[in-house]
Amino acid sequence: MARYFGIDAGGTQVKWAVVSDDYRIERQGSMPTRFDGADEAIDAFCSLVKPFKSGVDGIGISMPGIFSEQDPDGVVGVGGALHYLDGCPLGRVVGERTGLVTRVDNDAVCGALGEYAVGALKGVGVGVMVVIGSGIGGSIVIDGHVFRGAHGAAGGFSFMGTDASRPISPGAVFGDACSWRSLRDRICAEKGIESDESIDGFKLFSMVEAGDPAALRGLDAYARTLDALLMDIQAVVDPEVIVVGGGISRRRELFEALERQLDQSSTFPFLALPKIRQAVCGNDANIFGAVRTLRLALGIDR
Repeated sequence: MARYFGIDAGGTQVKWAVVSDDYRIERQGSMPTRFDGADEAIDAFCSLVKPFKSGVDGIGISMPGIFSEQDPDGVVGVGGALHYLDGCPLGRVVGERTGLVTRVDNDAVCGALGEYAVGALKGVGVGVMVVIGSGIGGSIVIDGHVFRGAHGAAGGFSFMGTDASRPISPGAVFGDACSWRSLRDRICAEKGIESDESIDGFKLFSMVEAGDPAALRGLDAYARTLDALLMDIQAVVDPEVIVVGGGISRRRELFEALERQLDQSSTFPFLALPKIRQAVCGNDANIFGAVRTLRLALGIDR
């Protein structure tokens, strides 16, 4: 049975896994992202692969940045938290160092492909992945491939405007209105307390779980805004399913609130309401997606 090595390089951790031909994780681990430059990062990636090199058929890497689809060199464009890799032909360099076919792609793209491979988008012809974080990440998946658009920027739901009287700018986009911090701001405003970094997602949903009326009002207000974004996506893309991921997506209370508020998101009876699903791959989605990117390059997946 074939095996693959997946790497998910983020701003705080580099996660890795050996993944079987049927997308089961056989071994996995992580290391801190504490690199002083590109050479140190590449050395670390190659050192992770080395103990498993003889038993895997290739490497898939997920990381921040802009990539051309199936670029064999895996050139990093705008490396985000890994800015020192900007312009680096990462796929070619790691491939030459390890002797293994290597493919690299964007983390949001990999997250969506992971959900398509083994998660909530499996078997879906047209689907959308929305990831709630400090902004809103996203991808459009059509028949198992991510639609990238003319400039590689399709799925930029963060930059969809919320106020037609203002330009697309900070404070007037869904990336601000639907981030997890927006949920915190809404709940804190309802409770009349300061919204600061001491209040995390766990504390927010502890209030919700306890039935705090102010917290529930804040959650419902947030859900109405997120439903508005999902309805906009539904009207433009017309997906079968919209999968919601990200840290707070693990909470069933979020999806209950989205369901409660969904009927208010459109008054046009001919527009289908979005079918919203919870992401199921969790922290492994990017690794599964990196492996699918590799398998597409190898001609194994279609």
